[in-house]
Amino acid sequence: MKLWLKYTLAGMVGIIFGIILQADSSIYGYILGLAEFSLRLGRFIIFPLFFFTLSVSVCQLRRDRVLIKTSLKLLVLALLTVVLQILISMGVSFILPLDRIPIITETSGWQSPYPFRNLIENGSIPETLRKLLPINGFEVFNQSGDFILPALILSFFLGTQLFYDKEEAEPVFNLFDSFSRMLYRMNTFFTKIFVFFIIPVTSILIVQIKGINDFSAYMGLLKIVAISSVLILFVLYPVSYFLITKRKPFSDMGVFSAALVGALFTGDNFINAQILMRTLKENGGMKRKASGLSLPLLTMFSRAGTAMITNICLLTILKSYSSLELTAFQVFWVMGVSILVSLLLFSQSYMGVYSALIISCSLYGRGLIEGYVLILPILPVLIIFACLLDAANIAFIILALGNEKEFRFPEAREDFI
Repeated sequence: MKLWLKYTLAGMVGIIFGIILQADSSIYGYILGLAEFSLRLGRFIIFPLFFFTLSVSVCQLRRDRVLIKTSLKLLVLALLTVVLQILISMGVSFILPLDRIPIITETSGWQSPYPFRNLIENGSIPETLRKLLPINGFEVFNQSGDFILPALILSFFLGTQLFYDKEEAEPVFNLFDSFSRMLYRMNTFFTKIFVFFIIPVTSILIVQIKGINDFSAYMGLLKIVAISSVLILFVLYPVSYFLITKRKPFSDMGVFSAALVGALFTGDNFINAQILMRTLKENGGMKRKASGLSLPLLTMFSRAGTAMITNICLLTILKSYSSLELTAFQVFWVMGVSILVSLLLFSQSYMGVYSALIISCSLYGRGLIEGYVLILPILPVLIIFACLLDAANIAFIILALGNEKEFRFPEAREDFI
């Protein structure tokens, strides 16, 4: 049985169980604990896997003299996808008029049922940039939450130094290479047993969605998000992928279908990165020197789906707080800030939409500093959409990068996991 089908069946079981499960029941705490354990286990593996694999990948790309070329391609593709997604969502928002949401005067904020997901790094931009280079280099291994970018920066620079003087660097390269391979095997084991963990994770998600009091007030917003997502997944990405690679896009979507299913049930970018790490290699034939660089960097910075959701939410917030139509300045400001803020979400694997809205409303000011509270009741659903699009975005970019023969060897569909 294929991995995506296993995940789908497990998710369906989780949905049924979640419909029955009540948040005030005695068993809820046990299910929540099991779900949190599975998500923590994923982070326990993916962070060191990223660290060692990135160094090996950078070294191999430098040896092949394609590191700068590959990095520039990733940058261009990442920027293009976020701009195109925002343009599509903007177009849908104009064709289907945005509905106003009733103003919420009081809120206690929104909390994920998993405490570790509530660690939000929302300091100023200078403070965030300062944290990327701590005074003591060893502090990169002692960051809180999902803030692993400082460690990845160190890993990148270590990879560049492994390129020099093979006699001195080869022992270190071999050590990193061994760690990378062992951690990949651990990751493979995790993606296999995650079939069972999807059930409690999905159950908790359904309980969250059941707790949304007034769905009707957000139907207009959800309709625009859903239509934009369909256009992006089944029109924008396939057409763009075909133009770049001349390959059949819907056939290649089978490469990462398991990650899309995982995104639907977890909403977690790091869990999706684990699934993508395995499926892109074993289904897509992506070589480690390509995915080892692109997957960590795109997971950190290429949040096109999150930017698109942020764009729609900001337009809705602005319209809800005003009886007038949106001005051209407001529209272009929302587009620009959605792109900018999406680049600052490298410390958020789950709360990206939440953090983006908080930062954006703070930047806008003018009485809308707490405007993001309008979106909080529907946030769990929006996070799922954002994670789904982010996963598809990362996968398509990496496969497009793998159009060059040096990065990919073809896999037969009958061999797909």
